[in-house]
Amino acid sequence: MDEQFRLSFLDVWNHSFESIILFNEQGTILSLNRPAARLFSESPSTLNGASIYELIPSEDFKKCLQKKGKTGVSILLGTKQLVANISFFENNELYLLFLKDISQVQLLQHQIQELKKTKQLFNLILDQLEEGISVIDEQGRLLFYNLKAGEMDTLEPEAVRNKRVQDVWNVDENTSTLLTSLRTRRTLHHRETKFSSHGKAITTLARTVPLVLNENVSGAIEILKDITEQKHLSDTILQLQKQGKGDLESSNSFSSQKNNTRFQFEDIIFSSREMAQSVEQARRSARSKSNILIVGETGTGKELFAQSIHNESPRKDKPFIAQNCAALPESLLESLLFGTTAGSFTGAVNRPGLFEQAQGGSLMLDEINSMSINLQAKLLRVIQERKVQRLGSTKVIDIDVRIVATMNEEPLEAIANQRLREDLYYRLGVVNLVIPPLRNRKEDLRVLIDHFITKHADLLDVQVDGVDQDVFHYFMNFGWPGNVRQLEHVIEGCLNLVYDERTIGFNHLPPIFKNKIQQAESTLSHEPLSSFSGSLPEQIERLERVMIEQAMNHAQGNITKAAEQLGISRQNLNYKLKKFQIFF
Repeated sequence: MDEQFRLSFLDVWNHSFESIILFNEQGTILSLNRPAARLFSESPSTLNGASIYELIPSEDFKKCLQKKGKTGVSILLGTKQLVANISFFENNELYLLFLKDISQVQLLQHQIQELKKTKQLFNLILDQLEEGISVIDEQGRLLFYNLKAGEMDTLEPEAVRNKRVQDVWNVDENTSTLLTSLRTRRTLHHRETKFSSHGKAITTLARTVPLVLNENVSGAIEILKDITEQKHLSDTILQLQKQGKGDLESSNSFSSQKNNTRFQFEDIIFSSREMAQSVEQARRSARSKSNILIVGETGTGKELFAQSIHNESPRKDKPFIAQNCAALPESLLESLLFGTTAGSFTGAVNRPGLFEQAQGGSLMLDEINSMSINLQAKLLRVIQERKVQRLGSTKVIDIDVRIVATMNEEPLEAIANQRLREDLYYRLGVVNLVIPPLRNRKEDLRVLIDHFITKHADLLDVQVDGVDQDVFHYFMNFGWPGNVRQLEHVIEGCLNLVYDERTIGFNHLPPIFKNKIQQAESTLSHEPLSSFSGSLPEQIERLERVMIEQAMNHAQGNITKAAEQLGISRQNLNYKLKKFQIFF
């Protein structure tokens, strides 16, 4: 029995993963197992009787032996990193040493740290790209989502990483390009127009590619490119090409070949009393020569009003010139407005400015509040004296130009924030027109939807009668931060997804738009409406107050963030805060 036990013990002793050495207080090795012999590249018989201090010449190791036992002792043996546990048996005055080679573990840990560092470096590099990048794994979880993608989708990258695509966007395997590419192993290309939290339309070109490793699909990557500016330039070129074709229309028509316009008052679609008042005021102002300031949020149709005013005015046969003041740097905008003279700066040529080109007609200055204060002072002088002087020239030119300026914020707020000179405001705002946002004239939704369906259905070769009642209900409750322009893009996008249906349904809506609808519904669902009493207007006003208070609390008193969450402009929220006497 003792012999059998001895044989079993020897099997365990020699087949252990750890190296085990038995030695006495003098350091003489009495026994060691095979892993220990292999660790020192010797045979057990050679090492028996040798000194442990010769095998492990470490002062730290000697100090540990004096403590009669210790665990987790780090020992460096040549290029090997060992960890030791030491046990001392007082009765026999013997030491039992357990050694484990952790060199490979240390190497793996080092490699993991280097991989993490490399991954962080790649993430930083990808965050600097101008393209939005989204990557999912085979389960549809977002492995990577860079800053540009978050900027386009108005999402925080850290908040969506490692989440399922379906949890981030209201999509499924058939409506998500990433999931579709993952499922079908196909590369997809598509273009989409979405809206930022400020209501600005962003057109993106997407390329979605499946990631195949060893013939297995391991995920998919989507690369989004912002082509808003390119699309704008392309549309402008197409418009100019169209203007160069065809015969002149009759003298009673306001052809774009004659004055660079496309719209007149008959093109403004509305049914609400608020819009009717704005259009009537614009018609009346068209008869005079006074400058006009049109105030309205992005997408409300300020240029449509400006062109209509020009085409209703005595100047309709003269040029209509439009310039976006936010699209160009100050020096370039100044040379465009006032013109240049050869030699005034390197590369300058004799070229008339926009004031000269619009002689006798109208000059539309879009987003005037984006023009620098310094350039606003020069513009004010031209308006006051009705004379312009090209850059680098001493010649003064008399001008007869009506200025139609537009801005997307409350003028007094722009003045207070030093984005608009007060004296320039009084010069431009001789006639003030305010275009109400779409959310304040929901009566116009029905006629606008019908108009946009008619406009785009023929071009897309589809037959659609209207929108589902529940979709129209969503539209009526949506904030429309992008106003009429956003509505048109949504309708056009829906028509692109219609196959043989006769109405636009919820599934045709863009994913971003559906997300915003669901977020709004979620906010409303948490409010106990049953506690409200009184007439419908009173209940709506109470609900509006509750939603504003919730948004302000969530934004910690930041009016800009709260306005973005509510889908309204900052100035509109300021007005409502004063109206409801909500203070933060």
